Amino acid sequence: MSVQVVRPAGAGHETLWVMLAAASVLAVAALVVGTRAQPDAQAALAPYQIDARTQLNAAEQGVHADLLVAAEEIGALAAIDKKLPGVEQLREMDLPPFAAGAGAAARGAHEWRTAAQGLDAAYVGRTAAPAVAASFLLRLPASDAGGAKDAHGHGEVGQVWVQREGPQTWPEQLDDASLKRQGWRQVVVRYDAGVTRKDAAH
Repeated sequence: MSVQVVRPAGAGHETLWVMLAAASVLAVAALVVGTRAQPDAQAALAPYQIDARTQLNAAEQGVHADLLVAAEEIGALAAIDKKLPGVEQLREMDLPPFAAGAGAAARGAHEWRTAAQGLDAAYVGRTAAPAVAASFLLRLPASDAGGAKDAHGHGEVGQVWVQREGPQTWPEQLDDASLKRQGWRQVVVRYDAGVTRKDAAH
């Protein structure tokens, strides 16, 4: 009587093939992701522009954010009244940054006025404390005053400009060339991988 011992088949080869297959899948996936990934393009700033996130101090960032919100409120009021509201009306509405108070004083105590040129209108805030915050200018297209289509093709709600260098003066004109000549710089918001995505830049 002979006894034959049958040993179970080893799983070593099967495990090796499974690991190789998994590694192949991971390698192909990494290759596909690597070739399709687009590097985050960040547009270079023009010499007359500054970045809102990195080149404004805390007080200026607060005024800038308030102006962007106020631009939408001003547009809504203009659509109803068929004209842009005055600074006094905005102050009576307690709308920042036009509202007076301790908060405004801590962020430059700006003196606000309205200005107009051609199809554009602006709210200009001259700082009383240049060491705290720059002077600000919110430029709005004339379409916000009467609901007409903007001939300049402005797609944003409004443009924010700041003036830091030189004497704190009221702008003579509101076009880009005049503002740049007087030392005003446009504030833009650039979005990259480190912040929430947004479609438009101001």
